[in-house]
Amino acid sequence: MSVLTCLLALPNRARVTLRALATPSAKGRRRVADALRELEERRYLRRAGVAGQRPVVYEVFDTPYEADPRTGETEKVPESDAPSRQTVRAAHLLISLRDIDRRLTLDGAEALRLAPLVERWWERGVSSARVRAALAYEWPGPVHSASAHVEACLVRGCPEAPTSRPVRVVEVQEGFRRASVGRLR
Repeated sequence: MSVLTCLLALPNRARVTLRALATPSAKGRRRVADALRELEERRYLRRAGVAGQRPVVYEVFDTPYEADPRTGETEKVPESDAPSRQTVRAAHLLISLRDIDRRLTLDGAEALRLAPLVERWWERGVSSARVRAALAYEWPGPVHSASAHVEACLVRGCPEAPTSRPVRVVEVQEGFRRASVGRLR
């Protein structure tokens, strides 16, 4: 069982030690600590407490959370015939579908044509990860054309917008006195 699955299976506000998360097959606490760091990098975990605070309190997500947009960046005014930065981002998302399934390979022109449909999903609050999952994993049947499949999925409508709230909040202690799961106060 993965560390993420273990954390999602815990009750909200649970307190757990690294030793309790470690299984004999996972080779101990070091491996669990590495897995927690990887989950943070992949945006399934977010530290909720003060930096450097022990024990560490994590917010646990069942899908990668969206990073806050950078602030203070200046944006060049796009030329009249050049696509916007948002459109280019949407096209890159569509082109990246080929990394998930070769049958979903789109060329640049197709991706730019379909990019405004992805932008509409984003305007409704749907994350890039959710858009990618809806296009790559929710296949209605046989696909004869990647462009037609992607367009049909995007036009069919946005899935319910995910909440931006974490699914669980879990406190992970490095202390090794107890290997049990308890409740936060």
